[in-house]
Amino acid sequence: METEPATEYRRGTRRKALLIVNPKSGNTRSLNVIAPAIEALSRDGYETMAFTTTCRGDATRIAAEYCRDCELLVCSGGDGTMNEVIRGVMQVEKEDRPVLGYIPTGSTNDFGTALGLSKRVDVQIDTALHGIPTEIDVGCFNGRHYAYLASFGAFTDISYSTSQEAKNALGFLAYLGSGMNSIANIRPNHTNVIINGEMISGDFAFASVSNTPSVVGVINYTKRGTVDLNDGLFEVMLIDYPDTAVELGWIAHGLSTSDFSNEYMHRYECSEVRFILDEPVNWILDGELVEAGHEVFIENIHSAIKIMLPKPERRGIMQFQRRNIQL
Repeated sequence: METEPATEYRRGTRRKALLIVNPKSGNTRSLNVIAPAIEALSRDGYETMAFTTTCRGDATRIAAEYCRDCELLVCSGGDGTMNEVIRGVMQVEKEDRPVLGYIPTGSTNDFGTALGLSKRVDVQIDTALHGIPTEIDVGCFNGRHYAYLASFGAFTDISYSTSQEAKNALGFLAYLGSGMNSIANIRPNHTNVIINGEMISGDFAFASVSNTPSVVGVINYTKRGTVDLNDGLFEVMLIDYPDTAVELGWIAHGLSTSDFSNEYMHRYECSEVRFILDEPVNWILDGELVEAGHEVFIENIHSAIKIMLPKPERRGIMQFQRRNIQL
């Protein structure tokens, strides 16, 4: 069987790419990506530098050190690895930032789902190389950049300790039930939240500042309209701590129907938000635990990065334009 001759490239004409792989992601599943990804990059005329991470922070360091000279940076790992890559890329001037490609191989891959990426590795690789470069917003949490979600309180721990396969097996209602039970283990924390010049005070069981169509597997914004990942605005959700079973029931109903109009759930859009907490809490940034103090300031960095998204014929129902969102 004859094969097509390899394309010849003159010295100095090959484009440069950077491949960062977390070898522990998905129980080492990401290791299976290295060879086909490098082969695809080489076939497309890229001279590729490939790195595997060995400890937390490696992806940030590698991205910051090497991405400036590359046209494409491909990340293979979970949401935490992609978070580190984005933090590294954000250390470089915007005009020098490469386009990002994401091959999600983690256990949850919520960011990959938000981007509408396929579950098939071969399609993910093709999108990372041949998708549509699209600008998206990035969050900044007390000076630390993140991709799509900052949250604290109920649901958060259970979401990131449960794999996507387990979530699918449990079913939404069973998973939601587990999340509602987690409220009982959380102490109410009085918090002042400053949004769009307004002060909101309360004892909140959950708070999230996101740039994604769904949050921790239980909050789905797409049923009430789609979410634009590049409009300079966050989706903010605050859920009151329920004092009675009736209040808990209203919250459960709101989550299961995506009707957030009850008095115990508060949804906002903003470009920045400040939290002032009576007691510090642990936050989750893109699936990673982060300690924070009594005050947290989060701002939206508009059109911060470019990332490869699926072409329309592969994107299916995922849309990235805001339409008739009901607040």
